[in-house]
Amino acid sequence: MLDHDAALATLRLGALLPAIRRALLRFALVGISPIVAFYTVLRLVGPMEGVLAGTLTAATALAIQARRIGRLDPVGIVPIVAVLIQGGVGLAFQSVDLYLAAPAVENVVWGLALIGSVAIGRPFVALAARELELLPAAVRSVPTVLRALTFVTLVWGLMSFVKSGIRLMLLANLSLEAFLITNTVVITSLNIVLLAFTLWLPLRAARLSCGPRAILSQSLGAPDDGALGLRSGRY
Repeated sequence: MLDHDAALATLRLGALLPAIRRALLRFALVGISPIVAFYTVLRLVGPMEGVLAGTLTAATALAIQARRIGRLDPVGIVPIVAVLIQGGVGLAFQSVDLYLAAPAVENVVWGLALIGSVAIGRPFVALAARELELLPAAVRSVPTVLRALTFVTLVWGLMSFVKSGIRLMLLANLSLEAFLITNTVVITSLNIVLLAFTLWLPLRAARLSCGPRAILSQSLGAPDDGALGLRSGRY
């Protein structure tokens, strides 16, 4: 028979893998397709047509994602507005460089928002963990777990500034093709590491603070809390 640690690990794996798969699919839709559309149309037609194609592809992908997960609120709408602004700036100034640099400004805004959420006592990752039900409610309220979620939020905020700097540095020093490939690989790698850290640290804090028996009993005995899983059909 599995001991409590093994049972908890199995429960987490079964709960998180579908969410991770969906996240990867969303990344392919929202992260990769606009780049492919932009570069393909740029080479076949022209630079401004490429900017328009990338903008429309990104906005459409984000709108589909927001519709599918039921996020027709600021969390779902703001990224669409940001993409439209990015494309609008590139088209208005007839500049591919401005179009490609605009996400660096978005990263800075996200960094300030994440750090600001910690400053006002409402760390964004803690709110996301509650909405996605990645931990039972009783576990999320444990001080050690709250500190872990707060620290993860700060790390994401600081790394937003790092990603902004990396994007601008690569854009200034590489050709278009090299930039698109290198930036995608580097930023994707950083996001994967951040995602792994985001999953690992709070769960480690929960295990150390509550013990596997307490966490397992909470997740199995409180169906309204999602049992460490995601509500089917929403995410």
